[in-house]
Amino acid sequence: MEEKEFEKHWQANRQHLLAKDPEWKALQESYKMQNGADWLLFAIPAVAGVASFNYIPVERELLKWIVCALITIVCFALCVQVKSLTSGINSADEIERRVKEAYRKTLKEQEE
Repeated sequence: MEEKEFEKHWQANRQHLLAKDPEWKALQESYKMQNGADWLLFAIPAVAGVASFNYIPVERELLKWIVCALITIVCFALCVQVKSLTSGINSADEIERRVKEAYRKTLKEQEE
């Protein structure tokens, strides 16, 4: 099977194949809030954004709100990173790459 043909076939079956993988399922579940620490991690960005409002050395209120929003977004990204590091699961790209290679092998074996 050619690479282009395989990529089309992979795109058509990607969701179905990934949904069957137990590690992919665990990754999807790891994004859900399961305990108090998860709630705390996702509350930190909101608290940081609101608390920083009075300490931002900008005169215009609209700019203060924009800076607060940026602080909240950065804190949220950091909290998501911390949560993914503490979950102990491979990244979505690594899992997808592994499943894709296994599927490619399966198709080659079926052709032979």
